[in-house]
Amino acid sequence: MTDRFLLYIDILGFTDMVRKEPRKVARTYSILDSLNVHKHNSFKTIVFSDTVLVYNIEPASNDAEREYLVWYLTEFAEDLHHRLTGQDIYFRAALVAGDFSHYDLKHVECFYGTALISAYLAEKDIPSLGLFMDHECAKYNQFFRLAPFNADYSFVYLNRSLEQLNELAGGRFPVEDYQMHMGDIAPYVTWQVRFLQDIYNQMRNHQVPHVRTKFLAAWDFYKQRYPEMLGVLEKNDFSARSLGRAPDWDDLDKYMKRDIGYFKRIGSGTKLSKAITSPNRFSLKFSKSFKD
Repeated sequence: MTDRFLLYIDILGFTDMVRKEPRKVARTYSILDSLNVHKHNSFKTIVFSDTVLVYNIEPASNDAEREYLVWYLTEFAEDLHHRLTGQDIYFRAALVAGDFSHYDLKHVECFYGTALISAYLAEKDIPSLGLFMDHECAKYNQFFRLAPFNADYSFVYLNRSLEQLNELAGGRFPVEDYQMHMGDIAPYVTWQVRFLQDIYNQMRNHQVPHVRTKFLAAWDFYKQRYPEMLGVLEKNDFSARSLGRAPDWDDLDKYMKRDIGYFKRIGSGTKLSKAITSPNRFSLKFSKSFKD
């Protein structure tokens, strides 16, 4: 039975960042250093160059523990996805099951295993961005929507506010028949609309054709899942307000801009909004199982 899970994250465009935007490199590392994963004693994180590895320290002994580990490892990717919104920094990641060893010798740090090899090879062969989960991990997924990608991996939708809103609206937009309080039903919808706008612009305007293809592939996953929502957003210059009436759009815009600004100058002492400082808010807000 599977007892070890590995989240492999590759920061995209890192070489150009190092050459042309060293401040963005420092920002990337500061964001990685701020992630919620560092607060969980069940997991260990390794960062080297443009790669992040997160794995469970103790092996899982039953299916309940496997579900817990897959849940939290996916949320760690979701947390990074959220914090990178508006930063023009993107990642591609693979969540895999398999053997993984990590230990220190006197002078060197050692880490290796079939999980690392599988994740490395899979991640390099995926012409997209975002998180992809192997089928063994997908058996234990409870809280995230998946879409088939190839014979071995599924795309993971790291946008549970959009999923919640889409379900509430029955996939039909704009919602006009009642007043929605977005902070209660879809607290991160403005962040996630901003992400959609950014990948849309990148797939249209990035100077490098093969990079445009990666953004296009990611956009296609969202377009297939939320066709009417994305159609409305495209027609309205990605204004979240075009999705429906809500009394708290201004508040959500303010929180989003404050958080994006914070991460652009992380380390300056600027306070985070309540949305970011609550490590388990994603878990508390989105408890419905999406395993089916």
